[in-house]
Amino acid sequence: MVENTATSWKEVYEKTRHESDQQKLGELVLAAEAAIFRRYQEIAPSDNHHEERRSMKEATDDLLEMKVNQLGWPPVS
Repeated sequence: MVENTATSWKEVYEKTRHESDQQKLGELVLAAEAAIFRRYQEIAPSDNHHEERRSMKEATDDLLEMKVNQLGWPPVS
């Protein structure tokens, strides 16, 4: 089950990287953020998963860039 969830956030995130339709991209970005948040909650009690945590941080940074640069959201100060 844990591996499925780990895989699912990565799959949704990868879809965002290849989507050109603005509406679909917006939906995928929100879905990826939600999947990453759920995964963070699952692994929070563990001191392991360092590589996955780093990957999730990079993905959330990239998703923020997409929201600002591709979707026109206001930048975060």
